Amino acid sequence: MTNLLPPEILGNILCRLTVKDLLRCRSVSRSWCSLVDGPDFIKHHLNRSISTSRNLGLVLNARDRDLYWLDLDTLLSPVRLSQLPIVNDDDGDGIEILGCCNGVLALGNSYGFMALWNPSTRKYRNLSYSDVIEFPSRGVVDFGATGFGYDSVNDDYKLVRVVLFIDMDLDCFPTEVKVYSVKANAWKTVSDFPCYYGYQRVKGVLVNGALHWLVSKKPECDSLFLIVAFDLVNEQCREVPVPSYDDKYFYVKIGELGGCLSLVKNYNPDNNSVRVEIWVMKEYGIKESWTMLFSLMPSHTSGSFSYAENVAYFESSDRVLLDLGGEMFVLYDLKTKTVENLRIFGVPKFFEARLCVGSLVGFDGGDADNKTTRKQEEDGNNRKRQKHQKGGKKR
Repeated sequence: MTNLLPPEILGNILCRLTVKDLLRCRSVSRSWCSLVDGPDFIKHHLNRSISTSRNLGLVLNARDRDLYWLDLDTLLSPVRLSQLPIVNDDDGDGIEILGCCNGVLALGNSYGFMALWNPSTRKYRNLSYSDVIEFPSRGVVDFGATGFGYDSVNDDYKLVRVVLFIDMDLDCFPTEVKVYSVKANAWKTVSDFPCYYGYQRVKGVLVNGALHWLVSKKPECDSLFLIVAFDLVNEQCREVPVPSYDDKYFYVKIGELGGCLSLVKNYNPDNNSVRVEIWVMKEYGIKESWTMLFSLMPSHTSGSFSYAENVAYFESSDRVLLDLGGEMFVLYDLKTKTVENLRIFGVPKFFEARLCVGSLVGFDGGDADNKTTRKQEEDGNNRKRQKHQKGGKKR
């Protein structure tokens, strides 16, 4: 068969397979292995999966500190992800998903270890640790604003961390934006962050080649919210307009929906939503293009929930997948304006869901093993003891 089909036709056939099947195909012959491992085929397979909404899954970051994969094609019980590239620390916050792009997860833990990991292939790259120099009057307070995305102009993947300091002498909160480049395999400081990101501790939302965070001009949580974007190409921050609003008695989250920047208004005065509004920016950067897509209220189908956020959009069926309170999933049909409760056995209690495409994207690295995580745990414990002795503070 390998001699009868030209490489371009064989590639078009193979790109329709899942990553699991493609990994098996690598053992058919050297030519098949070379084809599947080639950068052109990897991009072709990725682009086709995204355009057809195939090979999609949800990575669930559960309260029990474990990560799970939920296949959206089958909606069978989620599978616990093993062989993680960094240790799941017991005395910290567990493993945190710092970002997700093209099938690759950026992971971190309280020990300070980070890795880029493809859960479909189990390939990973450990990142060089970016220590922040602590001056006598300056201590690290937070690494709360993070994000991971793809720079299409330079064909580079970048991890972004906004580092917040506290300066006791100046009574201010200076910030630095640090960027890790996969190509350079190094961190660099590029700019200051123009706003306070303490308004909401969320990860950057990747839309239109930029990472987006919900921020405020003042450190108070109840101040008017803004959206700041970090362009992954020119590595500069800019403000993105938000929709006009008169009231402020709602809880806000931003996300991505069908390639558009989305915004969710949760009206929940008593920690139980009375109404949720899903907005999308149909033309990126144009304030007037903000449109309310639909609203949702608790019902017999959905039950009560503390908040809602959009997770995925299925163009073929014109339905939106929603996470209600980190406890259950529902599908909202944009045509019929009805809600379907997805009763999926084995979904962990209290989770954070990340949409992820199954891909072959990877970087120079290896496969996670127990030796790696054991060594990280030892180093992490030593690092924590050193920070405690120095009096360093990190929230």
